[in-house]
Amino acid sequence: MRWATGIAILAIVIGLFFLFSVKSKAVPQIDSVVPPVGSPGDVILISGKNFGNERDMSYVEIAGSRLTASSYLFWSDNLIRIVLPASVRDGLVIVGTRDARSAPAIFANETDIPVPVVTNADFSATKPVISYLSAERVSVGDVLVINGSNFGDSRNQSKVYFTANYNNLIESGDLSNIPVLTENMIAASENDYDYISWSDTEIRLHVPDGAYSGVVLVDNRKEKSEPKNLIVSQDVGTKSYTNKKIFLVQYSADIADVSVSNATVITLRCPLPSVSVSQQQYEMTEVVPPPLFTGYQNNLIHQVAKSKNDASKSVFSQTFIIPVYEIRSEVKADRVSAYKETDRSLYSIAMRPDELVPSADERIVALADEIAGREKNPYKKAKLIYDYMCDNFRIQSDLRKNTANPLDLLRGKKGDAYDYAVIYTALLRASGIPAMTDAGILVCRDLMTQSHWWCEFYIEKVGWIPVDPAIGAGLEYKKWSEGIAADSREYYFGNLDSHHISFSRGWNQLKPFSLDNKIVQQPRSFALQSIWEEASENTVKYSSYWTVPVVKGVY
Repeated sequence: MRWATGIAILAIVIGLFFLFSVKSKAVPQIDSVVPPVGSPGDVILISGKNFGNERDMSYVEIAGSRLTASSYLFWSDNLIRIVLPASVRDGLVIVGTRDARSAPAIFANETDIPVPVVTNADFSATKPVISYLSAERVSVGDVLVINGSNFGDSRNQSKVYFTANYNNLIESGDLSNIPVLTENMIAASENDYDYISWSDTEIRLHVPDGAYSGVVLVDNRKEKSEPKNLIVSQDVGTKSYTNKKIFLVQYSADIADVSVSNATVITLRCPLPSVSVSQQQYEMTEVVPPPLFTGYQNNLIHQVAKSKNDASKSVFSQTFIIPVYEIRSEVKADRVSAYKETDRSLYSIAMRPDELVPSADERIVALADEIAGREKNPYKKAKLIYDYMCDNFRIQSDLRKNTANPLDLLRGKKGDAYDYAVIYTALLRASGIPAMTDAGILVCRDLMTQSHWWCEFYIEKVGWIPVDPAIGAGLEYKKWSEGIAADSREYYFGNLDSHHISFSRGWNQLKPFSLDNKIVQQPRSFALQSIWEEASENTVKYSSYWTVPVVKGVY
């Protein structure tokens, strides 16, 4: 009897010990990561609590990889100091102890984020001087070499600007007039891989899409050079940008009904408007709540952290002012020649199949060959493909299911605007023509909006040529009357109205912050990207809702 009583008392003591141990296990908590953006070799401070007074078996994990012992400079219960290893990647930061893991914070590699980089050269910068250009007459896409001084040892955020002819002001204006010079300039594009090399005395770059005869100048972020005259040939064709509209655009995303097994983080990647010659730099007027990062892979980054089940709704809203021009192109088709610089990065990206564009599919390749026949001229091939789609496929206004395959268009001969844009891009690429699928919204006459997709293809010495095969094929919507030809089929090959607002040009392949995260996509939405939401592994479930961007005003 005494033996049984002793066993019972011992069991109670052991049970109380384990209960106390479980309750006393402190979960590490990250309050801040400073700085949240860094490069290999930088020192990062992680502040919080319950890290433990000694590292022992505890660790810091970034993007799913635990840091090695050489990375730790200091460890205390509320502060960890680390040096970033050479292999550091973007991702979630987690502090782990023997007993628990923290809710994640976020870290980004500086090389992937478009933030200004300050160097010693910046502080000593003086006015850049253009001594001479490698050519006084060029065409769009040509390589131009700018020689001079004080350009900066590396480009960082410096830019080269060219004249653009917005609203035909250059034709009637004086190039020495400061307002004309300021308002009608475009920078060479990172998205088109225009910059080839940059040093303090020499810049090599491609003449950007939209460049017009006038001037070129260098901006080293401190000062601008004096403009240098430059003639841009229009022998093959030209583009003009008119009928500017300024839209106030807003969209939001909601997260609600979050169930978790432990502390978790849900990350939202909210697309930013794209920037091009026809859609100049937007202004972000309001973002609620403030984002964690702005401009990361053309996204705003928001996060929701939950440590327990929560049915409440978190709303993330973003508002932009976006200027948009109508694009009109005039191409002298017989003067268009075969591509000569196919090793250029722009071509390799815009000519290969990707997750969005199935240009290597044997059905696409066979149909592209059938349509083109013996035609070698890329502009004429693009028109043949456009006409074929308008004549042989039927456009539907209602969007198909998110999971529907655009290749169904080849078999069923019917599809929505998404199908038309993806298949037209695929047929162009299969024909050896650089092409992009663009996504955004179409603004109707009553200012109602709908997600929409269109295309552009590249012609040497002219630039990107816009095409909207869905509207050309007869897509019904409440059209604006101004500036648009009565014949939609004719107009939307080579022209694009100022009622298309773009949120992506081509497919945006994003990297998850952790390989263990659960990824959510938004197919057939207003931007083309591989990740819209990602939740850490402790997320059991949640609900989300994204609105189509709406127009709150037009000016």
